[in-house]
Amino acid sequence: MRKFAISDIHGSYYEMMRLLEAVKFNPNIDQLVIVGDMINRGPYSGEVLKEIKRLNEAYEHVHVTIGNHEEMMLWYIEGKNPMWSQFGGQRSSSTILEAFGKQGIDEAIQWVKDLPLIFEDNEYVYAHAGFQLPYKTAFINRSNLWLPRKEFYQTPINRLLQETNGKPVVHGHTPAPNVAFDGARIGIDLGAQVVSKGRLACVELTTSSVWEYDFTLKTIKEKQVKRRDY
Repeated sequence: MRKFAISDIHGSYYEMMRLLEAVKFNPNIDQLVIVGDMINRGPYSGEVLKEIKRLNEAYEHVHVTIGNHEEMMLWYIEGKNPMWSQFGGQRSSSTILEAFGKQGIDEAIQWVKDLPLIFEDNEYVYAHAGFQLPYKTAFINRSNLWLPRKEFYQTPINRLLQETNGKPVVHGHTPAPNVAFDGARIGIDLGAQVVSKGRLACVELTTSSVWEYDFTLKTIKEKQVKRRDY
């Protein structure tokens, strides 16, 4: 089984689909984990959400964790906090409603509500922004969705791996120049729809390969995960 991970898609539907085609993703036999922030900023939040929901419900090896942008949407819907409107919520809501229709929108929102904070397989832990220790509380501590990268990387490598039984943590949330591995953490957010010259990455964890969609050039380039000490 090949293992793929994508994070921080931010409404980049067509770019996401091009990456999945480029890596020859086969949902019948491959694993795919979407590590949060499917929506906002980009123009096709509804299409992204609908396709990922479809894959998640149709195939047992497609898994999704929630991100802070999905959390903002839930806060807005529940009247807890209006900050979603500051991050493209109005445009996102219209595309989400258009994608699901009035008949399907409640089911879609419930699906988002039910998304876990963490997914774990036999080799990796997947969490949108990482987590604060102890690891056992990370499954319920929703403040981790907003954890700054710098704070997450202050945890010593050995201590983090001890908590996760030796499993590296795949995360997004904070854009970085490259997909990089420090021995305990693999950051895969390249700033799609967020920073100038941002890219969207699909990482094949089984081979440490990275496929990057360049929004400026509209091309896909294959690279290797960088090894980096922090």
